[in-house]
Amino acid sequence: MRKPKTKKAAATKRKAQPEPAHVDPVMARRAHAYRDMEPHVCDLARAAELAMEVFDRPDLFLFAVTQLDAMTQRFRTRYYAVEFPGDN
Repeated sequence: MRKPKTKKAAATKRKAQPEPAHVDPVMARRAHAYRDMEPHVCDLARAAELAMEVFDRPDLFLFAVTQLDAMTQRFRTRYYAVEFPGDN
């Protein structure tokens, strides 16, 4: 059975907890944007891997590269629309 803590011990423990870290709003926004972008970048990487796997089959390779190009262009359009809304 645990011993009850004295008031002083309980107060000391509360003071020992560190304050929450200050996060720069710009860095928080960038981290959020990178987190949102991650699945799209993973899709592009996987499409590139698939294109490399079918390199020796010209018909599939052309299809894979065409799909990869389309995915990359969509990604680029979305990225610039969010990051630079007035410049499109």
